[in-house]
Amino acid sequence: MTLLSLLLHGGILMYVLLLISIAVLGIVIEKYRQFIRVKRNNEKLAELLQEQTKLEGYRTALQAEERKSPLGIMLSKLFFAQTDDQDLISQSMESAANLELHRLEKGMGWLSTFAAVAPLIGFLGTVIGMVRVFMSIQAHSSAGVDISLLAGGIWEALLTTIGGLIVGIIAIIFYNDLVQTLENIVKDMQESGIEYTIRMKNLS
Repeated sequence: MTLLSLLLHGGILMYVLLLISIAVLGIVIEKYRQFIRVKRNNEKLAELLQEQTKLEGYRTALQAEERKSPLGIMLSKLFFAQTDDQDLISQSMESAANLELHRLEKGMGWLSTFAAVAPLIGFLGTVIGMVRVFMSIQAHSSAGVDISLLAGGIWEALLTTIGGLIVGIIAIIFYNDLVQTLENIVKDMQESGIEYTIRMKNLS
């Protein structure tokens, strides 16, 4: 049996869409949990740092919390710097922030891919379904065509498009919301980096 005949008779594309929807759900849940955890840890560290007035206090707070939050990893490059060169310190902070951003972005690419691919799989299913309908027309042309059979075949074919569009729409909505959430985290970290760079200068 060829791959085409398998697709025509097995409805395999609907199962593919089901797997994609499960993957999308898993990625979305994991990323929201991760982002909530990161925001909570960043906020906890920020509260600890707000209470400090001396360099040793900042360093103690960072040693306790730095590995739990991207903000802590970034600020450690500032408060534990072995140089007074502000350009090098800024580059080190930016590099640390970019590494954390890359870690937080893991999985987002798959979500974007699924959002784009799901509708295409749906359209493919519809095209294959329509091919099946026309093959049925050709096979029964001499005996007459049963309209109800054709109608049933057509709406079955359109179901894959509906499924693909639903999965794609849901995926793109959550993807955009996750991107916005990540951008807010990055923005807060940038503002904190500037704030504590100024504080560090005042401590010197």
